[in-house]
Amino acid sequence: MNIRGLTTGTAIAALLVYVTGPLWAQEDDGGLKVSLGVQQSFGFGDNLALGVPGSATNPEEGRTSVSTTSFALNVESVTRTEAFRFQTGGALRYGSTPAGSALDTGFVDPFVELSYDRQGANARFSFGASYAESDISQSRPLWDFSDDDNVITPASDLSTLEGTGTRIQKNANIELEVGQNSPLGFLLRADVSETEYENETSANLNDFSRSSVSGTAFFRFNPTTTGVATVSVSRFSEVGVTPDRETRSAEVGLDQELANEAQLSFRIGYTDADRDNAGRPGDTNGTSGSIAYDRRLPDGSMTASYSLARTANGEIDTVSFGRTFDLATGSFGVNLGASTIGGGSAKVIGGLNWLRETRDGQYSVQLDRRVLADSNDEDRFTTSLTAQYRQDINAFSSFVANFSYFVADGSATANKVERSNLALSYEYELTEDWNLNSGVNLRMRDETTVGRARSEQIFFNLSRKFDLY
Repeated sequence: MNIRGLTTGTAIAALLVYVTGPLWAQEDDGGLKVSLGVQQSFGFGDNLALGVPGSATNPEEGRTSVSTTSFALNVESVTRTEAFRFQTGGALRYGSTPAGSALDTGFVDPFVELSYDRQGANARFSFGASYAESDISQSRPLWDFSDDDNVITPASDLSTLEGTGTRIQKNANIELEVGQNSPLGFLLRADVSETEYENETSANLNDFSRSSVSGTAFFRFNPTTTGVATVSVSRFSEVGVTPDRETRSAEVGLDQELANEAQLSFRIGYTDADRDNAGRPGDTNGTSGSIAYDRRLPDGSMTASYSLARTANGEIDTVSFGRTFDLATGSFGVNLGASTIGGGSAKVIGGLNWLRETRDGQYSVQLDRRVLADSNDEDRFTTSLTAQYRQDINAFSSFVANFSYFVADGSATANKVERSNLALSYEYELTEDWNLNSGVNLRMRDETTVGRARSEQIFFNLSRKFDLY
């Protein structure tokens, strides 16, 4: 189990991975599973809020020493056609905090998450909802944002998070697909997310929310050709900023399977996006679409794509080429391209994904540069890098190193922000159920015209898993 630093929210996330990992890997009709993870952490850190020396608005903090007891309950039932998961937990945190810190003590970082999936003979339904609180100064490291496809998608407010306070994240989604194997099928989806801040010490954090609704029709002309028609509406709202931004889009296209395990996808449509930028008032509207080619090769795959999107910031053009390789000891993938925002100069985008397994460990590198919308709904070029190394010392202990680097390029309205995190830890499996984890965590945040902040932490964690049912 890999639990890092004084970060209670991160510790709970890692605790969930530890508690739920074996259950999610099951492939049989396992029925009901209930497990509980408990972790006792002791930590000592300096400048946890990443305050800037000499700053009047976000000054450098003193030392923090805390004792944290985290718990995570997982209830899961998985069958051939249904999957139900419920998770909840929180932490009890007590200790000494520096003057001016808004780091909460007592019961902190509560969370609850619910998901349900059902697959029928010709239809599929899924639903998910979650609620989580975490301390702003204890933001999750970048490597926690990697999905099942090893794509890093950091939180949209990662560049603006500073100081202390409470960050509240709410999410919900629902999806229904019917006619999966019929000539005519439909897919309906709705998503909503909301981020709130309480007792924040930074004046740069505003509550914001995003929501979207989409409907897609599939016209399966034959086993290799499918027509697609999609309409969607999305909305962005930020406290203190009016009016809300709404984007409306309609597209039609074709998915065609080709010879030699290749596929060609084409979309064309019209997008109308609200714009509240005083320098460029009115809407941004016009043609939108994409074309993508994907081919499976004996040793991997190759891809090529072009997309034209429209947002409140203007037109975004993106072209990209990629190649992946299946290796005997892992995998390697690379993609390279360029993007423009609002008619500006083209900038390089792309990424790298490398995983290598060794006889007694593994290491991986993930690099991703692309355009992402931040917490102010401004499209910005961002670069994310994570590197992970694990070396098994013996059958029971390991050395683990994790490094991450994130940068959001500056714009006309936002400063360039860089964040880095280095975690070095020693892990020891005391018994089948007990684990020990100890190490150091070094963090840095540097914002143009604001200054650089550093934080050092040491930690000791002891965790236990209970299979209750």
